[in-house]
Parts: sequence; C-alpha cells; structure tokens
Amino acid sequence: MDEQQRVTLVESVAGGDRDALQRLIVHYHQPLHRLVEARIDAGLRRYVDPDDVLQQAYISAFKTIEDGQFSIAEGQREIVGGFYKWLEAIALSRLKDQQRALQRQKRDVRREHADTTASYPDLVHRLAAGESTPSHQIAKDEAIAAVMSCLARLSDDQRAVVQLRFLEGRGIADVAERLGKTEPAIHMLCHRGLKALRELMVSITRYLSRL
Repeated sequence: MDEQQRVTLVESVAGGDRDALQRLIVHYHQPLHRLVEARIDAGLRRYVDPDDVLQQAYISAFKTIEDGQFSIAEGQREIVGGFYKWLEAIALSRLKDQQRALQRQKRDVRREHADTTASYPDLVHRLAAGESTPSHQIAKDEAIAAVMSCLARLSDDQRAVVQLRFLEGRGIADVAERLGKTEPAIHMLCHRGLKALRELMVSITRYLSRL
C-alpha cells in the first residue's frame, strides 16, 4: 500500500467508511502488535496476550468511527501519521486497562489464563474450512489481523459468543450461563456470527497478499 492509498483510506475513514478502517487496521496490525508486546509489564507478560489487547482496540476504533468522533489533520503526512498515532493511542489505552484489571483481580490469573484453549489462528482455520472464504490462501499474519478486524465489526452478542466459544474454547452450556442466554440462542448466535465473519473475510481478503 503506497502513501496516496493510505491518505485516501484515512480520508474515507473520516467520512465513516468502515471498510477503509478495516483495511488500515490490517495494514498496521504488525507494528501495533510489536508496540503492545514491547509495552507489556514484565510481571504480567505471561498473562497478557497482545492479540487480545488489539482486539479490544479495534472494537474501540470501530465504535469511534460509528460515533463520528474521528477527524483528520491537514497535510498528507499529518493525515497518515495522525491516523496511526490515533490507533496507537487506543491500543496503549486498552493495554493499560487490561493490566490494571489484572493487578486488581483477587482470583488466580494463572489458572484463568490456562483455561484458554483456542486462539486466533484456530479461528482462521475454522473460517478457512468454509467454502465461502479464501482465508486459507492469504499470509498467516494478515489472516489473523483480518479475522480480528472482522470480529470487531460483529454485533456485541455475536462477538461475545464467538470469542467465548472459539477463542476461549468454552462449551455451549458455559457460554449460555455466562451471557444469560438459552443454549439454542447461543447456537444461533454462533451460526450467525461465523456466517458474518466469513462474509466479512470475503470482502477484506480482496486486498490482502496471496501465498
């Protein structure tokens, strides 16, 4: 992606274009990941996953765009640099929130962390198994970033179910209890959430590198 393409996308984001925001999130995912990983407190490094931090950051970014609270500066370099700094600030804020929450918790964070049996790569493979998405054909890092940005675009209920079911590996009954919903409702949210993810992946993968 060249500089003019980035400028055009940032201008589109300022106009509320969610597709443009998603393309830029995927483009900047790796530098953001390195930044968050480097800023994790040494004592919490075993318990903080940079991808989880960025997932929350991307959700916040989409909500900000939906609320019309993003604006751009004048000048080409300022437009692109300002956008990245905006994403960076959101990511570091979510990291600070997560680390503060862990430090306040009284329960055993080691045991809770160990309960997470699935991951973003697992979700990429699950989506790639469907006939409607070409996610198995794109580079692994981009595929993960694409899935994370797609998750950020789901409804709150769909995202919560997909995260608990497929990222944390929890059973249907456990997810239903945690969210205060019936098991049939969880099954339906899983189905609709995965369908929406595949549709979003079809859209974003048009712009990504092929293996």
